Amino acid sequence: MELRSAAAVAPAPRSAAPSHHGITTSFALRCTGYLYAVGLRDAFADLVARHEPLRARGPETPHPAPELVPRLVATAESPSAITEFLGSDLETPIAARSFRLLGDPADLDAPPEHVLVLILHRRAAYRVPPPQLARDLMTAYAARRRNVPPNWAVRRLDGHLHVHELRSVQLYQPATAVFDRLAPLGTAV
Repeated sequence: MELRSAAAVAPAPRSAAPSHHGITTSFALRCTGYLYAVGLRDAFADLVARHEPLRARGPETPHPAPELVPRLVATAESPSAITEFLGSDLETPIAARSFRLLGDPADLDAPPEHVLVLILHRRAAYRVPPPQLARDLMTAYAARRRNVPPNWAVRRLDGHLHVHELRSVQLYQPATAVFDRLAPLGTAV
């Protein structure tokens, strides 16, 4: 798996649709290959621990665990499932949900496709931009897949990060920009 650094990731075109209630922003990571929920859960916890703006305020509001066990969704139905999640209320500075896209059953050789959707409060997104969050999340995921804590001090000069189960990871900002890539060729969304 290759994940280019924030400087090498070209931002997706911005959608004309407004964000959820104007106080949140979203981004999506489309992963080709096997994505393990336990490693992703641990990486998400590392991400929240690393970035103070992502933590819930006060001891009375603990950060709930996101729903990272992939929800199985047909590719054609994924835009409505993602839109439903994006319309949910945000009670913490960050929320996430993982979707496993079910492709053509006849194509058994196709690698699995996942979409990880994250919603951020705008104040958190101003302090920690989504490309940096995506890079840090995948750095933590790669470390957790090796059963070690992430080493945040290591900067890869080539901008690539290797996770052997993932063939590619693509960043889409806002999350609705992934809809154009989810439609099979010749199908309108």
